[in-house]
Amino acid sequence: MSKPAEPSDTTSLKDKIVGLSESSGRKSYYPLLQQKIRQLQEEVAERERAEKNLRETLTRIARQQTAMAEIATHPSVLDASFLDASMITEKMVRALQTDQASLWLIRENALCCVDKFFSQTGKHVAGQCLDVAAMPEYVAALVHGPITVADALTDPRMLNLEGYCRTHAITALLDVPVHIYGQLEAVVSFEHTSPRAWWPDEVTFASRIADQVALMLANDRRRQAEEELNEAHALLQQNLYFTEALLDAMPIPVFYKDTKLRFLGCNRAFTEITGNLSSDLKGKTSTEFWPQIPQVYEESDRQLLAEGGQKIFEAKFKNKDGKIRDAIVAKRIFHDGKKNHAGIIASFQDITDLKQSLLDIEHLRNLLSNIINSMPSVLIGVDQDEHITHWNLHAAQVTGVARQEALGKPLSAVAPWLEQERSKIRHSMRSKQPFFDPKLSRTIDNETVFEDVTIYPLVTNGVEGVVIRVDDVTEKVRMEEMLAQSEKMLSLGGLAAGMAHEINNPLASIMGNVQVIKTRLHKPLPQNIQAAQTAGTTFEHVQRYMELRGVLQMLDTVHESGAQAAQIVSNMLSFSRKSGAQREALDIIELLEKTVELASTDYELKKKYNFRDIVISREFAPGLPQVLGRAGTLQQVFLNLLRNGAEAMREKKYAPEDGPSFILRAYQYDRWVRVEVEDNGPGMNEAIRKRVLEPFFTTKAPGKGTGLGLSVSYFIIVEEHQGRINVLSLPGEWTCFVLDLPRADLDEHAVARNS
Repeated sequence: MSKPAEPSDTTSLKDKIVGLSESSGRKSYYPLLQQKIRQLQEEVAERERAEKNLRETLTRIARQQTAMAEIATHPSVLDASFLDASMITEKMVRALQTDQASLWLIRENALCCVDKFFSQTGKHVAGQCLDVAAMPEYVAALVHGPITVADALTDPRMLNLEGYCRTHAITALLDVPVHIYGQLEAVVSFEHTSPRAWWPDEVTFASRIADQVALMLANDRRRQAEEELNEAHALLQQNLYFTEALLDAMPIPVFYKDTKLRFLGCNRAFTEITGNLSSDLKGKTSTEFWPQIPQVYEESDRQLLAEGGQKIFEAKFKNKDGKIRDAIVAKRIFHDGKKNHAGIIASFQDITDLKQSLLDIEHLRNLLSNIINSMPSVLIGVDQDEHITHWNLHAAQVTGVARQEALGKPLSAVAPWLEQERSKIRHSMRSKQPFFDPKLSRTIDNETVFEDVTIYPLVTNGVEGVVIRVDDVTEKVRMEEMLAQSEKMLSLGGLAAGMAHEINNPLASIMGNVQVIKTRLHKPLPQNIQAAQTAGTTFEHVQRYMELRGVLQMLDTVHESGAQAAQIVSNMLSFSRKSGAQREALDIIELLEKTVELASTDYELKKKYNFRDIVISREFAPGLPQVLGRAGTLQQVFLNLLRNGAEAMREKKYAPEDGPSFILRAYQYDRWVRVEVEDNGPGMNEAIRKRVLEPFFTTKAPGKGTGLGLSVSYFIIVEEHQGRINVLSLPGEWTCFVLDLPRADLDEHAVARNS
């Protein structure tokens, strides 16, 4: 740039012009000369202002060049180690003599201040972030280049930045975008707190600062990229060593091939199990190395390379001992850095022993399943939510609910009769203690059954639950009751025998003396006549007195009472000793029919209960074997059961369409012939049912029964016939006497032993 001309002496020039004008005498040109002088003066002033602006511009440019040189030669720029924002903002303030200068970087859709320098205080601040999306006008203006703002509060480009400008008292600003590869990465900002115009050289300087920042950011990113690349290379090398060590540490054999199906290597486990080193494998195909391997394996590899993904299949291999073993093979594609197929990596596991173990486990599982399903107990497994997890065959048979229908459902929905055990189930889970509930009763098809319920805590694979075992002990309970009844009857039988002998002696004396009294008072024997005359009367007068006073009738009553007592004593003696009569083979159906015929003609039954009005149903199985017994005593038992049933049904009120009835059943039951006598009378509760066979126990009113009929029947069946008798009843519905009699075609002693 050329040096500006020296300013002229305006006063002397004026004097020359005026002097010239006056001396020439041409006063008419004076106004024109005055105008010319003013123009010349304005030109001179403009030239002076231009020279001043030029000097100021040169001064600004000098400051800018100095600042630019200092920035460009700063150590942080030369080694590109980092972006020294505080150094740059200080140089920016001094170069343009602004109140403050700042450098902002784009970080995650926000414009964040990395450094702001205040010229008046010399302080640096950083950290403030502005949402890019919240100032679209400003960002759009930056895309087109530097922004010069004379009034920040009215400029439309600063529409959403009024708050920032007011907070920092900014009036004028110069912002220049920093682009890297066409992307806005940073903003260089000059801010002034008073009105100010921005010179083109200042905009140029700000743009050069933006270029320098872009260069520094690019260098910093390149340095970071190089460091990351070096770290990645080191990490890759480390991963390679780690992968090799990992593969060698794995107990599973691993090998890998390229896309031409040539081996690249293998791990130590592969070598140990096959006896082949990695160096022996490299460069060879499976067919070259193991000619005995079927071609289908390589075809599978080609298909895997074509389709991608992975394949898992069973195969055979030869170990280092030359034995053929079973293996499960897993193969997968691996890729290069461009995600192209680079080869196949495969692993396999010897499953020969595992397959044999699985076969053994399956055999054991089937065995256990068969054992569980063959058990006569109901076995139910439930989890901690009381949902069914196990359901054996007997449970399905008892409940009628198939295993698949029961699994997964709540226990209360499938087995509602176990609802009463829920608290014990939960307590067993918590305490890990088993619980046992014996002889729980419930009604199935109008019949009372007894069950033992055992709850076992169970922990399987960390899942808590219990196993519930339900055993039907109805027969056992019946047998225990019969055994208790038998023991009771034996003890009472001995007591009855002793009582009978004790009663018989005074009873015989009473009845004998009554008979003697009647003979002496009623028969006209010489001794009686002589005694009456001696007493001063006649025998006829004595007889007349006896008739008038009813003495003879009283004596008859005493004799009848004695006879009744003698019969009771006889019955008592019948339970205390067994009959010695020989048993014979009997047709039980014929015997039952004769007893029914006898009952229909029985005077007492006919008089009180009208036995012929009772409906009798017969359910006799065909081809029944004969029973071993005594016809008379068995008929006594059947008749007694019919009498008791008829008397009980007489006390029940029936609906008009219903009425009293008997059901007689006879069928073969194991080694017995079972006879059932069932009535539809009022039934009996559990307490009465358990005592009904006891001697002297009766539910009849006093004087109506002795309580010996059923107990005598018990002794006839159990003691005389080595049989069994049981009572089943549903209150309000029915009562059924069940009699098991030994079959005649079996050995009598064997029957006695098995009973």
